[in-house]
Amino acid sequence: MNTDSLYQQIEDEFHRHLVDCHDSKRAHFDLADYYYEKANILYYFQSFGLTVITAWLLSTQFEGFLPKDNSIVKATPTVLAIIVSVLTIVEHVFRFKDKAATHEQAAKRYHTLWRACKNWKTDFPDDSTIEQARLVVQKYREQLNDINRDSPHLSSVSWGKIAKMRAKSGNKDVSKYSFEEEEKRHDIYS
Repeated sequence: MNTDSLYQQIEDEFHRHLVDCHDSKRAHFDLADYYYEKANILYYFQSFGLTVITAWLLSTQFEGFLPKDNSIVKATPTVLAIIVSVLTIVEHVFRFKDKAATHEQAAKRYHTLWRACKNWKTDFPDDSTIEQARLVVQKYREQLNDINRDSPHLSSVSWGKIAKMRAKSGNKDVSKYSFEEEEKRHDIYS
């Protein structure tokens, strides 16, 4: 096999890794955002509930505000405590923060490999270093396989959540830095 053909095959494989890493990191970053958002909502409801309970307990010290035998006075602290307890249980059952951290970690691993694949031509600008390039592309394939194996599975339900986050962000790629978006626009229009 001639070196030009081999170099082109290596370049094609680097490009496949680049695309795979980009799509995966973007999906995991979007899911991390989705789960962080859910965790924050639960946190705000819990904080609000605890604040209301505290305020209620402090306000019951004022005589004459409501009669002490009023059913609202008797039931409110219990109802609020149950709501906060249920929210705490929901937090532990659904583990939104843990899921967010897991997806964020996977996305960061994909991003690291994506950056390496993106810059491969800097290390291997021509076919004079073809053997080293071949070894590196194989190493990257192994790394990608390891990351795929260690990352959380993206089910059809997950893709629905990803679509929801992308619709909310206007389908902007939140996994990229602003200068990368500018590079992409420049590459498209060049």
